Amino acid sequence: MEPYDLWSSLPQTSTAEKNLDAILSSVTGLPLPYWRERMFFRGLPDDLSYEWSGGRFPAKLNSGTHPVFSFKPLPDGIGFRVCPCSSKKPFDEKSYRFIQKGCPLLHTGYTMDRHSYLIEKIQLNIPRSLAPRLRFLGQVPEECIRHEQRV
Repeated sequence: MEPYDLWSSLPQTSTAEKNLDAILSSVTGLPLPYWRERMFFRGLPDDLSYEWSGGRFPAKLNSGTHPVFSFKPLPDGIGFRVCPCSSKKPFDEKSYRFIQKGCPLLHTGYTMDRHSYLIEKIQLNIPRSLAPRLRFLGQVPEECIRHEQRV
């Protein structure tokens, strides 16, 4: 057996990829390669979301943070598309979605302590460098995402 044969016979998938639940339940700063659709994060600084949204979110700029909801990866792994979330209903939308209060999130067991409204008209790109600085709270089950239509 040649020395390189030994190394080439190792499995191609890492333990992390096989045991994603084990990893996700124990981390708060999640590197971008582990991000998936419908993940909920806390901690996007308001000044960044204000700048990236062209001043559309948040309505009042302060030194706080807002959560974000993940949509899809950007090409070549450079970031992830997200929308900001708010505890206030969007007053100017006829149709909107929200994460229901009391929903237990996947991978962490975190329970939503309030409704979190998805501000989908504003979509932001989270760069790879910022991803681990956001606090991972869990992945939102599809059945916890509600849709409301105003008459």
